[in-house]
Amino acid sequence: MQTYTAFSKPTHAQSNFKRPFGLGGSDIGPLLGLSSYKTPLQLWAEKVSLTSGGSKDAIHLRFGHHVEPFIAQEYERQTGLKTVSHAPTIFHPDHGFMYAHVDRLVLAHDENLAAEGQRIYAQTLLECKTASVFNRDEWGEPGSDQVPPSYLVQCVWYMAITQCKRADLAVLLGNQDFRIYQIHRDMELENLVLDHARQFWFDHVLSKVPPAPVTEDDIRTLYPREATGHVLEADHELLSSLKSYKSTQAKISELSEQCDALRQDILKRMGEAEQITSNNKVLATWKFSKPARRLDTKALTAAHPELVEQFMMQGAVSRRFVVKELA
Repeated sequence: MQTYTAFSKPTHAQSNFKRPFGLGGSDIGPLLGLSSYKTPLQLWAEKVSLTSGGSKDAIHLRFGHHVEPFIAQEYERQTGLKTVSHAPTIFHPDHGFMYAHVDRLVLAHDENLAAEGQRIYAQTLLECKTASVFNRDEWGEPGSDQVPPSYLVQCVWYMAITQCKRADLAVLLGNQDFRIYQIHRDMELENLVLDHARQFWFDHVLSKVPPAPVTEDDIRTLYPREATGHVLEADHELLSSLKSYKSTQAKISELSEQCDALRQDILKRMGEAEQITSNNKVLATWKFSKPARRLDTKALTAAHPELVEQFMMQGAVSRRFVVKELA
């Protein structure tokens, strides 16, 4: 029977934080560059408190929490196994900055959680997910370990911390397709993930040295404002980049003009026709769209300026990049 100790109480270093100061399961996908929602640098900025971590009350998070019990119950119905919740944070026994909040623990019928949740007997953990039916191609055959990479490494992380030998991932696709996947503990992959996590934590978070930016938003996070009077003299490489940028902009403008000319020619040929077809296949349409409703802010301001002023708010400022004429 597999056992592990669940460290439910924070250590002294963690006691000053409302949430665990470290890396959790949802951080591993972004840390490894596997998330389409957050880059490694954005994760780093959250950890060093340059930015907030976003709303913890987002509707998709509330929905996921709402349907988690149903997914767990459906998992129990299909497998005949028993699942239990474990609310306390679980910390890695050797690395205090690594923690996990697992959705459920899977127990055989003769197993139980010990008092106060300090000692847990389990070999399998359960993660409950929901996904859009449009993302069905990201999932392999049920029963396999072919799940989206960010979920895979999250399960790897949880197994490393809990010492469970298997992670079952139950997903509800489009509210109609229920599937169960099995991910077995892989020590080579686990060590690789933990090594990357340790490097990120010590080389970037604790040292406050950012990882390399991979998007323009990353760069804006690092340099949100200009230093007045700071001028950078262009070297040969930078001057070449500026010239290439201006040249590419000119090509885009030229292509945009060509595209507009082709569009006008097509519309002129269509006249009153609503479709273009070829061999009974619709190639293009030109129809009225539904009228959009919008607020006439100009008229509202003129009629009720004092009311509008009550609801005015300052927009966020950002640095604007402009390339001047180059010699």
